[in-house]
Amino acid sequence: MCDRSQRSACILLVVYAVIVSFGVIAYPSSVFAQIGHEQEHPLPGATGPETTLRAFGAVQWAASQLREVPNSFSLGQLSLFVTSNLTESISVLGEIVLEGHGPNTQVVTDLERLQLTFRLNDFFNISAGRYHSGIGFYNAAFHHGTYFEIPIGRPRVFKFEDDGGVLPIHELGVTVRGVVPHTGSSLRYVAEVANGRVWTPVAEEGATERGPDANDAKSTNVGVSYRPETWRGFEVGTSFYRDTIFQTATSAVDHRIAAIYAVYRTPSTELMAEWLRLTHVTEGSTYHNDGGYVQASKAWGKLRPYYRFDRLAINPATPFIGTIGSYKAHIVGLRIDPVKWVGLKAQYERTDESGQHGVNGVRTQLVFVF
Repeated sequence: MCDRSQRSACILLVVYAVIVSFGVIAYPSSVFAQIGHEQEHPLPGATGPETTLRAFGAVQWAASQLREVPNSFSLGQLSLFVTSNLTESISVLGEIVLEGHGPNTQVVTDLERLQLTFRLNDFFNISAGRYHSGIGFYNAAFHHGTYFEIPIGRPRVFKFEDDGGVLPIHELGVTVRGVVPHTGSSLRYVAEVANGRVWTPVAEEGATERGPDANDAKSTNVGVSYRPETWRGFEVGTSFYRDTIFQTATSAVDHRIAAIYAVYRTPSTELMAEWLRLTHVTEGSTYHNDGGYVQASKAWGKLRPYYRFDRLAINPATPFIGTIGSYKAHIVGLRIDPVKWVGLKAQYERTDESGQHGVNGVRTQLVFVF
């Protein structure tokens, strides 16, 4: 018998026993036999879709002439890239990034991309989920797999949000892409609607959109690009992004990003130039900031020398990004690909930023795919 203090526990135990007994009586034995032998006798058509997994890793070393910055080895991102075709017209893409931080290499996991895509035809492809925004060229062409990038590191204006970036690199929403009809495959478009970036302190974890939108305003981005059929590898394009960001419940900032680019990319040659203007409009002021890069590389067999000029000009009074500071760098390097899916990069950098001018540095990076 149960005393008064144990009465609630006894009642729950009796109710649980009745439910289990009812379940055993109500369900036929064939159901339980099917569950118990599910792996031995799978249902017709119950096998899941085929999934392809690729992993991208990197190990790097960096040194600077600044005495307070010791030379050090570090792990780059481990990017897990997953794709699956559910049907001929529906596919799924996911990208999970693992990063090691601290002396004990504590692993931080980020879901960088997850999107379901419906492809009607060449003219209309719609995706929903978390994706790399179609601002300019670089962000949609290069993701977290550093193997595909020629220099070490992204251009400063395209740095990721949690690494001090100034752009909404990732977005959560809907994106539509395709070829403009009656243009062959020369003219392409992109249109996006998303939550927009949540602007907390830039270096703070969670500075990007990781959950529900903080306000009713949605970001929009539209772009067009031209790829002439007679000049393979050449592309020019432009995009325009707009969002309304609330500093307080009654104070908003109109955020606009205009981008223009021209690139020529073949397996042996790479010429890229891109310029962006970031505009922040408050009730009484307008702030203009500029960023961009020029990059060139040429392959001779397994050797590929490269150069990048990188520039980011920030007005310190600009809301949200004013404290990041301006940056300028000349980067000269060499990439060697000794075997397929393995690359070794080494580069010299001369940078100006945060009151430090003419700082020399060296970086090396080993990248691989498996």
